[in-house]
Amino acid sequence: MNQTISPAEDLSASTASSANAEAPINIWLVDDNKSIRSVVMDMLGTCEGFRCSGSYSSPNAVLSALASKTGPDVILLDIQMGEANGLDAIRPIKALSRSTQVLMFTTCFDSESKKRAFTNGASDFLLKTSSLESILDSIQRASKNPAPHLKRSRSNPSSSASALKPSSTCRPHPHASWIEQCLNRMLHRTTLTPK
Repeated sequence: MNQTISPAEDLSASTASSANAEAPINIWLVDDNKSIRSVVMDMLGTCEGFRCSGSYSSPNAVLSALASKTGPDVILLDIQMGEANGLDAIRPIKALSRSTQVLMFTTCFDSESKKRAFTNGASDFLLKTSSLESILDSIQRASKNPAPHLKRSRSNPSSSASALKPSSTCRPHPHASWIEQCLNRMLHRTTLTPK
């Protein structure tokens, strides 16, 4: 028995298909700085194809959220958040949401942190001073080419949870970051906008 599809049904099916294909990349942000979270969420909200649907101030907060919600496509995760260390949260995040990709998102760089991030399953290691374009590119790459889910390593005790002590090689990027520029723009816009 042949079933005919009306042009209207065909159009709605193709529209639904293209809507699914073009779903924005869902991002959560984990950073202890409220201003940075606000600015990054605001900036990502203006970028087509990206949606920042969650903002958390600590690794514990994001782990609690993952225990009760479906995880996002990508998590931007700061490293040093007061007493907490984002590097220790990568494996628990991946255990709770295997499809979620973790991108380290930090103000300073040291090779040991970068090595640990990749060993624990991070997809990329980004400086907050990177251009917005390169951050968006990294998010897109991670969502299309996910890092493999890593099994817990018994042979590497150094990968177990331990506080990361500030390294002498950890240094802020010398150039003004795009986040600082965005904060300045936000403050300027706030002072100009009538209440």
